[in-house]
Amino acid sequence: MSIFNLSKKDLKFIAIFFFLIFVIYGQSLFGDFVFDDRNIVENETLLSNSPNMTDVILHPFWNTDAGLYRPTTLLSYTLNFAFLGNNPIGFHFVNLILYFLVCSFLYIFIKRLSKNDSLAFFTSLLFLVLPIHTEVVANISGRSEILSLLFSLLLLLEFTKEKPINFWQTGIFMFLAIGSKETAIAIIPILLILLYIKEKNINIEIVDKYFKSISAVFIGTFLYFFLRFFSLGPLNFLGVKTSLIENPLIFTDTTSRIFTSLKIFFMYITKTIWPINLCSDYSFNQIKILNNFFNIETLIGFIILSLSIVLIFVYIKKKSIISLSLSIFVFSFLPVSNIIFPIGTVAGERLFFFPSLGFSILIVYIIFEIFKKINDEKIKIVALSLIILILSFYGLISIKRQSVWMNEEKLFLSAGKCAPNSVLSRSNRGAIYLLNGDLKRAQEELEIARKIKPIYSKGLNNLGLVYFRNGDNEKAEELYKEAINQDFPYSGTYENLIILYLSKDEIKKAQKWLLFLYPHNSKEIDDFIKKYKID
Repeated sequence: MSIFNLSKKDLKFIAIFFFLIFVIYGQSLFGDFVFDDRNIVENETLLSNSPNMTDVILHPFWNTDAGLYRPTTLLSYTLNFAFLGNNPIGFHFVNLILYFLVCSFLYIFIKRLSKNDSLAFFTSLLFLVLPIHTEVVANISGRSEILSLLFSLLLLLEFTKEKPINFWQTGIFMFLAIGSKETAIAIIPILLILLYIKEKNINIEIVDKYFKSISAVFIGTFLYFFLRFFSLGPLNFLGVKTSLIENPLIFTDTTSRIFTSLKIFFMYITKTIWPINLCSDYSFNQIKILNNFFNIETLIGFIILSLSIVLIFVYIKKKSIISLSLSIFVFSFLPVSNIIFPIGTVAGERLFFFPSLGFSILIVYIIFEIFKKINDEKIKIVALSLIILILSFYGLISIKRQSVWMNEEKLFLSAGKCAPNSVLSRSNRGAIYLLNGDLKRAQEELEIARKIKPIYSKGLNNLGLVYFRNGDNEKAEELYKEAINQDFPYSGTYENLIILYLSKDEIKKAQKWLLFLYPHNSKEIDDFIKKYKID
């Protein structure tokens, strides 16, 4: 860290960040792999035993159909396996260290811009304790968000230093940022705003001054998309394949998608400020699709977003830090907003991780400006006490909220409460009851999910398992086939259907589905035959 010329005061502030992160999120070290983290476990062979690092670099983010390419994140998992093994504690530990680095680099960045270490400290402190970050920090899969912001900050820091900008570093940081998560493309307009603020003008001399450095940023971006093409292929290069469950906005008209997205934008802001009823799931049908612009949340979301865009340019010369904070807030939100184009999910608190950086800078700056105008020391003490109380409240909420991510039982049962209208949450809650042997409650939850909309293959499969265990083979068969007919069928359903036919001595039907599941007489067929003794 000495390269940033840190003073003893700076190091004390950074030490406070380290201490607070482990106080708030330390319990996550004892958490399991949960939810999307299961992809890490399922791909352990690739990540830990790949003979060639190129295999990892060119591998899609889990599968080609997802339409995602995140080599930086996959490489971080590979290093995790290499140095800390396959225990989840190592993965959670790295998440905490990366979050610490983000908060530390944020402090350095704001101090360098404002020349005010107190402003930088409280901005980083607010960002650190925001409860809406718990999904990113406590969930291992949130690493994409952390790495993306980390390398984005390093890129911005490179452009704020006094010494000549390192051509190679700017290109590498850009590639690593967008290689962590695609939405880091937002750093390009943010960077251009930063350079305008730094130089207080734009002309041929300034363009010439930064031409090489900006070119490196675009080269890093081009390299990412070049490798993305070879990883995903032409059919999945630009598109994201997802279901109605993950993002119903893909399956509606453009105006309804925008109206609903503006409502979700307002939801993010309110949950950032007042972090009550945070939730891990907003999928179908928890968020209702809006067909009318004249909804109070949509209107407020539209006003905030529009005003933010206008103020970026209004304050670019007068109050540059306001302009920069709003540019971070707006440009990092738009790629994940579903406003410009639909993405793989309708909503998620993790999506507001990067935008909340701009929010934190803006709020703390406004508070500091108000403090400058307060002459009464008593009022200042009361106001400061109130700020400390709010930060402490956020910290306590974060401690409580991240405990939900310790294991899937806690997570899914919690999601069932905060997202009662979600097919996914109801199905996952039913799965927990099924695993615990509570067939009655499992059936209740899974039937509710099916009643909302029978589209989640794994949920339908699990409901079939409930009926199978209750001895209703006919109903179980019906549900298994219903699960198979969905757009994204759960692979385990085929095995369950085969087992059902075997239990009824319907060998020919079992063999038919076995050949469908393993069409090339592979070792899997032999293993299955031996396990279930098929003649």
